[in-house]
Amino acid sequence: MTRYEVTEKTRHSDNWIWLLLLLIAGFAIWRLYSPLAGFAIALLGLAILLITRLQGQKRVGNYVELDDKTIVFGQNGENLCITFAEIKKVKTCWLRSLLGEPSFIIETSTGTRLRLHPDDYENGEQLRHELVERFEQLDFLSAKTSKN
Repeated sequence: MTRYEVTEKTRHSDNWIWLLLLLIAGFAIWRLYSPLAGFAIALLGLAILLITRLQGQKRVGNYVELDDKTIVFGQNGENLCITFAEIKKVKTCWLRSLLGEPSFIIETSTGTRLRLHPDDYENGEQLRHELVERFEQLDFLSAKTSKN
């Protein structure tokens, strides 16, 4: 069983690139259009930074364990085990990924719906690779992307 944990460093993956681009766009808009529009973009960047930081603090300590038959989620001190036989459908969601790699929405036959964003975890690329490989083997991964 392979365990992937959320640490303080994993939540702040590549957001700095988008924040830097937003800062440059803010300066350009401030100089070309108006200081008020530049201020609005600065507030947007600050909001993104605060949301990312708060989400990272809330999730530190959560984990995902993956083996051949099950996925175990450890969130907020509670454990949830899902077998691959229970999974009804897996979708990819680009909306919350901030133009990075997509997150997974896992729907089970019991009606449970879980979101899993591998970039939140240590060794997220390895987790994503294992999940994609396993979902493709079992033919769960749908080709459509979701707007949820």
